[in-house]
Amino acid sequence: MTTMIRYALILTLAFAAASGMAVAQTIHPATGVVKKVDAAKGTVTLAHEPIKSLKWPAMTMDFRVRDKASLATRKPDQKIEFELIEEKKGSYVISRIK
Repeated sequence: MTTMIRYALILTLAFAAASGMAVAQTIHPATGVVKKVDAAKGTVTLAHEPIKSLKWPAMTMDFRVRDKASLATRKPDQKIEFELIEEKKGSYVISRIK
């Protein structure tokens, strides 16, 4: 019986991955200062503080933003709080700006 349950769980997870169903993602909270905004491309350059959950030191880098409209009110030198999720292996995107 345990083997049958294990197979059912594996099949369920495989189906979810194959069908594109959402799987729980880790949210990485962070803070940073806006350096540049490219609303047309949906990207923002941030000088962010260390992101402990990713073991990243403070650095300046470009991020893609899921919701391009959230960039409309962002300006250089503005301090923001944001959340990152891993969209693809090693590729992080801003899922929310507070």
